[in-house]
Amino acid sequence: MDSTDLLVFFVNGKKVRILEPDPELTLLQYLRRSLYLTGTKLACGQGACGACTVMVSYLNITTKKIRNISVNACLIPLCYLHGMAVTTVEGVGSTRNGLHPVQESLVESHGLQCGFCTPGMVMTMYTLFRNNPNPTQQQMERALEGNLCRCTGYRPIVDAFRSAKENCPCGLGLCLEESDRTETRDQDEKSNDEPKSATTQDVIFPPELQLNSAYHTKFMTFKSSKYTWYRPTTVEEALRLLTNFPKAQFVLGCNTIGYLLRKGAMTSNVIICCTHLPELQCVQFTSSEIRIGAGVTMGQLESELLAVKSNKTISAMLDVLRWVAADQIKNTATLGGHVMSKIPNLDMQTFFMAAGAVLEFRKMNGGVQEVPMDNDFVHSAKNNVYQDQILVSIRVPLLSDDEHMSGLKQPNRRGFDYGVVTTGLYVQFEKGTTVVQNMRLAFGGTDDKPVLATRAVNVAIKRSWNEDMLEKVNDALMIELQSTAYTNIPFRTTLACSFFLKFFMKIKAELETGCSEFPAGLSHIPTSGIQVYDIPDESDTKAVWKPIPNVTSGYIAAGEAQFVDDIPSATNELFAGLVTSTHAHAKILSVDVSAALEMEGVIDYIDYKDIPCDNNYGFLVPDNVLLCQDEVSYHGQAICVILAESREIANRAVKLVEVKYEPLEATISIQDAIMKEQFFGHAYKVERGCMEEAEKEADFVLEGVCETGAQEHLYMEPHSSLVIPRKEQNELDIITSTQGVTQLQEDVAKFLGLDSNRISSRVKRVGGGFGGKATDSIVTSGIAAIGAWKTNRPVRCIYDRELDFKITGKRHPIEAKYKVYFKKDGRIVGCDVKYYYNAGYSTDLSPLIMKCGMLLVQGCYTFTNMKAEGKLCRTNLPSNTAFRGFGSPQVMFVAEAMIQKVAFHLNIQAEQVRDTNMLRKGDVTPFNMPINDDNLYRCWEECKQDSEFDKRVKNIHAFNSANRWRKRGISIVPCMYGIGYPPLFLNQAGALVLVYKDGSVLLAHSGVELGQGLHTKMIQIAASTLEIPHEKIIISETSTTTAPNTSETGGSNAADLNAGAVLEACKKIKDRLAPIKEKNPEGGWNAWVTAAYFSRVSLSATGFYGPREEGYDYEKNSGSHSHYFTYGSACTEVEIDVLTGEHQVVRVDIVMDVGKSLNPAIDVGQIEGGFVQGVGMMTTEELKVNAKGELTSTGPLDYKVPGIRNIPRQMNVKLLKYAEGPKTVYSAKGIGEPPLLLAVSVFYAIKEAILAARKHENLSEDYFFQCPATVERIRMACQDKITQKSK
Repeated sequence: MDSTDLLVFFVNGKKVRILEPDPELTLLQYLRRSLYLTGTKLACGQGACGACTVMVSYLNITTKKIRNISVNACLIPLCYLHGMAVTTVEGVGSTRNGLHPVQESLVESHGLQCGFCTPGMVMTMYTLFRNNPNPTQQQMERALEGNLCRCTGYRPIVDAFRSAKENCPCGLGLCLEESDRTETRDQDEKSNDEPKSATTQDVIFPPELQLNSAYHTKFMTFKSSKYTWYRPTTVEEALRLLTNFPKAQFVLGCNTIGYLLRKGAMTSNVIICCTHLPELQCVQFTSSEIRIGAGVTMGQLESELLAVKSNKTISAMLDVLRWVAADQIKNTATLGGHVMSKIPNLDMQTFFMAAGAVLEFRKMNGGVQEVPMDNDFVHSAKNNVYQDQILVSIRVPLLSDDEHMSGLKQPNRRGFDYGVVTTGLYVQFEKGTTVVQNMRLAFGGTDDKPVLATRAVNVAIKRSWNEDMLEKVNDALMIELQSTAYTNIPFRTTLACSFFLKFFMKIKAELETGCSEFPAGLSHIPTSGIQVYDIPDESDTKAVWKPIPNVTSGYIAAGEAQFVDDIPSATNELFAGLVTSTHAHAKILSVDVSAALEMEGVIDYIDYKDIPCDNNYGFLVPDNVLLCQDEVSYHGQAICVILAESREIANRAVKLVEVKYEPLEATISIQDAIMKEQFFGHAYKVERGCMEEAEKEADFVLEGVCETGAQEHLYMEPHSSLVIPRKEQNELDIITSTQGVTQLQEDVAKFLGLDSNRISSRVKRVGGGFGGKATDSIVTSGIAAIGAWKTNRPVRCIYDRELDFKITGKRHPIEAKYKVYFKKDGRIVGCDVKYYYNAGYSTDLSPLIMKCGMLLVQGCYTFTNMKAEGKLCRTNLPSNTAFRGFGSPQVMFVAEAMIQKVAFHLNIQAEQVRDTNMLRKGDVTPFNMPINDDNLYRCWEECKQDSEFDKRVKNIHAFNSANRWRKRGISIVPCMYGIGYPPLFLNQAGALVLVYKDGSVLLAHSGVELGQGLHTKMIQIAASTLEIPHEKIIISETSTTTAPNTSETGGSNAADLNAGAVLEACKKIKDRLAPIKEKNPEGGWNAWVTAAYFSRVSLSATGFYGPREEGYDYEKNSGSHSHYFTYGSACTEVEIDVLTGEHQVVRVDIVMDVGKSLNPAIDVGQIEGGFVQGVGMMTTEELKVNAKGELTSTGPLDYKVPGIRNIPRQMNVKLLKYAEGPKTVYSAKGIGEPPLLLAVSVFYAIKEAILAARKHENLSEDYFFQCPATVERIRMACQDKITQKSK
């Protein structure tokens, strides 16, 4: 039993045999490091983003059917895969052998941007098509719930898979036909034979795994120096193991075990994997109950329930299963693991408790113990009473005609998310009556364990099903569910009572009408959209202005595009593990690394003493610290770094470092900083016009307060850097994911005391940035550079997601206090605003962000008189930094709050106030920027017209009058955004064009490809200027060796700046070729290039571009702060569930002025992606910091960015037909940031819906509504009897 067995599984049709498998190794690690299949990405390590999705195929040991399932490779231990087959994105298609239709559709539909999430998207949809040849759009969207994308806004991804459905051979059965001809080859990990290729297409399930029963019936043991993994095949074997190892980790699925192994959080070194116990794998149906094996996965159970004739029990169970996690989790999470979990808010736990389920346990002596799933069981399980037994099955009784049941939950984000509160609600009536005979009400998320509310049930027994009973039960629930387990118990008890109200209404309707169809919440509408833009006719040979797909999209879709951590490790490479502060503010008394240095595989460590020169850095003020010296200033700040032979060794060693502190008083919030007067520098003050005149002219003056929260960038690729030392000339080569190659180069040079020419900083592509990889990327590269300098070995520094969250800056939270002065007709004559920004522990970019943001104090409106003041609060948090919009979204939010305030006071629609005050052609902003065209108002008017705004306002009034518990709201807002930085020196770019003898062109420029399509646009400009096909041109990377002194890529002006430089460089080449072309006009490009070479004409050229002749002087309010404005307008309609606080964006119509778009498909993608990112800022993305200054959000598992279910159900985007505008390269405008500002329309549409709900309660006053509009804030703002009682 204790001998080590051979682990056998297949990857992309190849047999893999591992003689001594390590149970600690995950599938993701093995794919990336041993097979070099790097298409599968590590983005979160929590199973919450889908970037690591692969397809696993296995033979079900009870049904004997092959199942293809999507799984998260980051959570799958390698030992789990014995006898299974894995398909990765490389096994689906390749650029050399041909892309699969799923991959092609993403390319053609522009369904990718940065591309880090794309291979996971491909594998999710590929798996769906393998299982379902003809999925509906609902099924496609559901499959994608486990995959996050931070760039696209999801709409083009859905479009892509709709297209793939029409073209995918999987749907025609052709994949399987082709696969039958695929040969299976052996790959022995111990042999020296290199595999010819890692790629096959449409791999079938290996016949060997079907024909050889030993794969599924043999007891297996896998041992390493640290762990032993047992896989028994009978319950008796499992019980014997449990007797021998009573503290063993018992595995039914593999989500938890994978996470615990990766985090080093195991409580035992023995793992008993019970995935191959036939008794635990069955689902049996009888006339009285459903018996579910404890090892049955959620996905398997759902499939089996859908395959049989439905009844009330099955229907209720499917309703609950539908919203349990995403497919990747559901496919490996088992019912037994779910039931035995100590997590207090799991969906099926409360469902089974309410259903009266009975659990069947097996003991070593062969006895069976039947345990009702009630409060006693929960208490016993919490105290490990069943630790020596195996849960074999869950028996769920079928409902009779007099019994009714529902399971409801409310997550923070609909889709893949835990429920804030989960419920199982059951009632049985006396036969033929509406008198309650029995009731079970189970709630999760109201205490530290799920509870059956027995006292509330006793109130209901023998009572009729009416409003009196409802009120008494809810009163009892309010008392019974009180707990100290959560700080927001009033909201949780409100949800619990609201769910019972929903249940009451559902059953009442069923009793009265006989119809069981009752909407439990917001009905889901499949997403759709229309994109409207002009493109040149076919006679136009220019590459610009055309919707050309991203030039590297084929490589991205095939998993071939290389990111930093995809670069193979060198044999002598070291990995950096950061030791970070566990205090928000403290003195460092001592740091003891001795235990860590004794660990095998640990080579060295670095701290501040190892930095040869300067330990400080900063773009504006050098007050950022690379490694702490005497004091820590925020929770998560880097103190020292372990250098080890693997990242796992480094991470384990980090835990052995002992740091002793003397805690100091910490400042966490804006309010704390104001009270302590902790600010950076002086207040920035702006005054235009005369506030005394405003006060005289105004009919009304109102005051208000606004708040916006922090927002995490959550780029899919974590911060990553690889530094390779070159001993000759003391050079360092830095390969990194940064938005600012030059700033990083300069700071690393300062750390080391070197000249910049010895530091090469280069970027192939970045897996999303949004401003978060501007200054924060200096830390990863700085740490790796110091490590490489000290050891003379390459050092790789890759943040895991939790570290990335706690160590990096966010969008600045702000608090604003304002006065607004206005006339009876809604005309605003003045405003006085004070802004407080939470800057964090250091200056970073905060002064520039504050000043740039405050250029929009007036929003899009003509505030004649204005006074504004901005202060940067110094707190003990990570230094907040650039984020898409660069301070403007927060300030615009405040401007729109003032508009709403005026409209509410005058009892008129907010859009009337907006229209009255909007900037028009000929106006001048308070910062002396003339409005030279009327494109802002054109966007506004066309948006109103296209969205049928006036008609929909009336329809919404009618809807709200007819619906008590569902309300709708609509809001239309304009936006304007200045393109270009106020300091003139930041607005410059360079380019290098190299033409080779064969006519191919290599282009380099100053900008970094972040997914915004910058490289594609630059290739289009080069191709148009040189008059050659764009396929002849490639961009390899951005590097300080080809474009020095670059500006950070951001601010929506990278395309403008680099386009000018590329244009100039290409014109030089074109001018040099002109005489040759004149001599041989019919020769063609290649002939002209060859002739130029033989004529000794230079075929390389540089270009430089610096728009604007003057910058902006903040003190004098003179000069020009932007090149021009990009304008837009959005009309958004939302629907809210008054009882739960859930919302759905029903429709958004966007009109954007982007000039003459260089690439309309890319620009539409930027608009949609930016808007959806703004939706997250306005709704679901809530960062929480505890009283100790520790960020409690650790990744996408508990920080909820929008998923596929949270985007507008209908998203229509129109590019304003080009008219007059600024003179730019090919007449295009910058677009990356402005659309995010339009998401403020979502917030104010939600507020309008809440006002409609409050109107039912005769609440007519305005109210403070904080951003983001979370489910909790929406529900508690919709006041009613339940919320009043909860307080």
